Amino acid sequence: MESELWLVYAVVTTVFWGVWGAFVEVPEKRGFPATLGYVVWSLTMVPCALVALAVIGWTPEHDARSIVLGSAVGLLGAAGQLVLFESLRRGPAYLVFPVVSLSPVISVLLSVLLLGETASARAWAGRPPRA
Repeated sequence: MESELWLVYAVVTTVFWGVWGAFVEVPEKRGFPATLGYVVWSLTMVPCALVALAVIGWTPEHDARSIVLGSAVGLLGAAGQLVLFESLRRGPAYLVFPVVSLSPVISVLLSVLLLGETASARAWAGRPPRA
């Protein structure tokens, strides 16, 4: 590991997603249409994309492989988010989010199977390899 800064980012992500998960149902329960919620959610990605572009110096990779892989990742993420919104519409957040939080298991499994990464018992437990 280059530094332990990854852990700070991971904790901040967890806090942001936890707060978001606690309040995600509020707008719809107060009459805000779900489809309009999707539009607002997608618009909130624009500032995030601008920050990401600024971080890489406004020079994204634009070869065919990068475009295909980036599109696949983006579409899978967006589709997953839409399915999450639907599950929250049909069930309570306090039950939906514990199930959804199992997604890292899928990530580790696919990384091992498709990318050839190795995962020790320590990695499966969510701990980085020792330096």
